[in-house]
Amino acid sequence: MWRQWQKANNYIRSIRTYQDMSPDMSVRHQVNQLLCQHRRPLSSEAWCEEFQREIPSQRNTLLFIYRSLEKYSGIKFNRVRPHDRLVDDLQFPLVCWFDWSTRFCDDVFAQFGIDIGDCFDETRIHTLIDLVTFLETCIASSSDRENK
Repeated sequence: MWRQWQKANNYIRSIRTYQDMSPDMSVRHQVNQLLCQHRRPLSSEAWCEEFQREIPSQRNTLLFIYRSLEKYSGIKFNRVRPHDRLVDDLQFPLVCWFDWSTRFCDDVFAQFGIDIGDCFDETRIHTLIDLVTFLETCIASSSDRENK
């Protein structure tokens, strides 16, 4: 009897934990709805051009961020703009799985061959421009090390 009670208790705790670590679909819907009401969608090419007007960046880096963050968040990234804040505007901690930053680091390694796991701190990345700048800097410094 005690063992069954423990199993039931563990099950209830795991459900609560799962809810805490999973995306909040209502917040995700609200963010997407707000973006749809106030922003026109951009093609991926136009999206990259908008970022390149703000900061010098490689198209492949921008497309990687576009596709990755859209996949993690469920947000329609064709309506996201360079100065959007990951936490305040896009609600990233709420709309993504709890491990989105780990997945991002893994995907950066798979795409660019760069291990950013030790230096990436999503709490220090405020806007999408910050994220692009961070990743471009990592890619450039990795390239510099390879050329020496």
